[in-house]
Amino acid sequence: MEALLTKKLFIGKEDCAWFYSGAETPALRGSLEAMTDYMNRRSVGPGGRANNAAIEASCKSNIALLLGGKAENIGLLSNSSEIISMIAGSISFLPGDNVVVNRLEFPAGVLPWLVLRDKGVEVRFVEHTNWQVTPEDIMEKVDHRTRLVIASHVSYLSGARLDYRELYKQLKQTDTLLLLDATQSLGAVPVDMNETDFLVCSSYKWLLGIHGLGILGVNPARVADFMPRSVGWRSVIDMFSPIRHSSYEFHHDAKRFETGYPSYPTIYALNYSTRLLLDTGIARIENHILQLGDELIGKLDAQGFTIITPRERQRRAGNVCVASDRGEEVSEYLQKLGIYLWGGDGRFRASIHSFNDSADVDRLMNGLSEA
Repeated sequence: MEALLTKKLFIGKEDCAWFYSGAETPALRGSLEAMTDYMNRRSVGPGGRANNAAIEASCKSNIALLLGGKAENIGLLSNSSEIISMIAGSISFLPGDNVVVNRLEFPAGVLPWLVLRDKGVEVRFVEHTNWQVTPEDIMEKVDHRTRLVIASHVSYLSGARLDYRELYKQLKQTDTLLLLDATQSLGAVPVDMNETDFLVCSSYKWLLGIHGLGILGVNPARVADFMPRSVGWRSVIDMFSPIRHSSYEFHHDAKRFETGYPSYPTIYALNYSTRLLLDTGIARIENHILQLGDELIGKLDAQGFTIITPRERQRRAGNVCVASDRGEEVSEYLQKLGIYLWGGDGRFRASIHSFNDSADVDRLMNGLSEA
């Protein structure tokens, strides 16, 4: 199976087999050119700032297209952890309220809620069954005091894909909000921001970007009046208002969550990479990832590995996870062979993206047979 995106688009991809996309993706040559453009424009004064604004608007439009939403409902912050913490700190919790999370969540999706326990907020954990969590599992923990459910579309730990659309359908019958973490899915499989209240995603994984941004999608259907407890000059409509020392008014769109300047080099790079993803087509990328995943899973099965990621295509995305108490050791050994994957948490994870091909899979399997 050939790669969907040629390896020539990336820096240094010719000499390695990259299955590390669940952690970060290799750098695109076009992103380097885009960041160089940003650096050059720093020297033209106000004109450079005007171009920054134009690229930012283009990037938000690209992200909105990927999410089936509107650019005005996209915010760009420093990282996804900051966004989750901001939302956690902006909800007016009362003692006895609760938040529902599950055991397959990345720590960034758990820690901000633990901080709230000293305010009398209960953190309810949903246990997994065979490394999967269903909407029904989550809803069993939801009651009239549940303020928010946070869940990942695709688990960093097991690679299982959650049916968040069904979950949101049920949550809309309640007053409980949904915060969906799409860090392990956006750029690899279709994601719809209209099927959650908040969406968060990192810039440097499946979107083929670099470090420096957290993406926030805000669905105004139920949270149009939701206001952050953090404020900065970019959050407000008129930062130079004559009454700015005594009053302020938030923007009415997702800008209200943006306190200050974002990382413009990252925006330039992400504007390029998201355009590349859109031109390639997310449906094509998903099909490529799942088909190559079938190939990898079949070969892992043949060698007797214990796969914890679901076999069914609709229940997984790019992450294929294998139970192993030697995960870190396997990862370190393969790295010496020019094969990059992530190991730890009782497993190792091979992440398949659009630039991977059957030759990469064969190289990985050869390496695993020796590890």
